[in-house]
Amino acid sequence: MLRNRRQFSAAFDEEASFVAGATQIHTHSPTCVKYSISRPSRNRDLCRFKAPWRWVEKTVFTEDGVLQIRRHHNIVNRWNKAMAVGLWHNHDISFIATQWKTMAVVYYVTNCATKLEDPVWRRVATAAEVFSAVGGSVAGSTADMRQRADCVQNRTRQFLMRVANRIFTERPLSQVEVVAHLMGYGMEFASNEAWTFLNVSSLYWHIFRRWPHLRRASGEESDEFFDETVLLEESGQKVSLVQAYPRRGRLLQGLSLYDYMSVVKLKRKGGRKYARGQVEFDGSWPLSQKRVQVLRKPGKHAVVCLDGYLSMKFGEEDDACYRRYVPFVWKQGLVFTFCRGRDKEGS
Repeated sequence: MLRNRRQFSAAFDEEASFVAGATQIHTHSPTCVKYSISRPSRNRDLCRFKAPWRWVEKTVFTEDGVLQIRRHHNIVNRWNKAMAVGLWHNHDISFIATQWKTMAVVYYVTNCATKLEDPVWRRVATAAEVFSAVGGSVAGSTADMRQRADCVQNRTRQFLMRVANRIFTERPLSQVEVVAHLMGYGMEFASNEAWTFLNVSSLYWHIFRRWPHLRRASGEESDEFFDETVLLEESGQKVSLVQAYPRRGRLLQGLSLYDYMSVVKLKRKGGRKYARGQVEFDGSWPLSQKRVQVLRKPGKHAVVCLDGYLSMKFGEEDDACYRRYVPFVWKQGLVFTFCRGRDKEGS
């Protein structure tokens, strides 16, 4: 067969197709839906991998610069002929463009390879046995060794409490994840270290109160219908970056909301009147007497993440006050398309 190139190529393709058909076809399982069942029904996908996928005639770069890989079957995972024939096993292909992606892939592979599927009751039983062994060894120590034993017991108890707090969970854990947590290693790989979060609900209602057209489109033109939202924390009233943005002052006037959240942190005023990187709020704002803007250090800018829901009533089907849309993040700022009028369903 090796001397006949045509026959070898045909046999190679046939075997590769056989392996792909046996191992690369996606089958829906509880794993597909366990992360999507808590999402609102209108945005919910049956499969978290979004299968079946659309067909792609050929591998090509689109006008937007996106690489589309050829797909001639809407339920087969990406695969490679040589890997299929050589491994005779299912495999996945991921484009690695950066060092961080490499580390993330290595962590993912080792994480899956060592994942423990033991239920919670078995983990509790194992922890109880360890606690009993530690307690027995300490009880049997002599009086001269009591002080040292108490110290050892205290350190051991603290360590076991860290283990227990980590493993008493409903989801399966891997050995890599547990060891990384106990040793203080990171479990997320990204090119940045700082993150700032923007709650979708607070942002939407902040825009809603300031935008008459949005209130008219929802049929609620009266300002009396909506109460003012006050965020509280342990130290008192909490001020969000969205709330502070209109009062940012003249020096930061040219920043978009995205840029503002990336470079600014909010802090309470301390004893020092002036400090490096501090920018005062607009003096007419009452909270400017207690809060101050602090610029992040160069190169330490935060990435803005959208989180939360527009409404916490997940069973609510009434769209009288809003239409749910995904906000788009642009480099120059944010473009929000949250609402469209009830009378213009297709606009």
